[in-house]
Amino acid sequence: MAWIGFALAIPSFSLFALIATSVLIVIMMFVSGFARCWSLVRRTRVLLSVMLLLYAFTTEGAPLFPGWEHAFPSHEGLMAGVLQAWHLLLMIAALAVVLAYLPRQKLLTGIYVLLLPLKPLGMPVERFAVRLWLTLHYTETAPASEGLNARWQSALNLPLQTETSIAWDIPNFTIQDAVFAFCYFVLIGMILW
Repeated sequence: MAWIGFALAIPSFSLFALIATSVLIVIMMFVSGFARCWSLVRRTRVLLSVMLLLYAFTTEGAPLFPGWEHAFPSHEGLMAGVLQAWHLLLMIAALAVVLAYLPRQKLLTGIYVLLLPLKPLGMPVERFAVRLWLTLHYTETAPASEGLNARWQSALNLPLQTETSIAWDIPNFTIQDAVFAFCYFVLIGMILW
């Protein structure tokens, strides 16, 4: 819940809040194991680069290099691309920290519980949670391979042994959970205000 609220709130952060959040997340990455967290962040480098280039070359504004309006990025586009890439990088780094602290089973249980209110609206919550569980399971158990061809072969050859059941250990809602939720929403409200 905290990460979802953070992801929703980050686009409205001021520059000071972005810098403070960046410092805090880097500290949390070092505390929780920087190498493990950085591996998730590093995998998004192509996405971040493409986002930066798309914003830079498709947003109208003053050309970064005068006289070359149609061949070079705009100043406004470059700034917007840097800002959006920064937002996405912070969200991914925060997710890496969450994944470093939570075992997969607890993370999926949390997602399942958060999605339960959507069940009366017709959302197949159990199917979504099981598919997410299987995706994470196959991602974690996939052997490291070299080259694109080897990765395709690994993806096509699914393991023969699969788990036949998934048990959700759903904890009871306690007063600590209520206090955390209240304090969290007050904090997000103060940041957005």
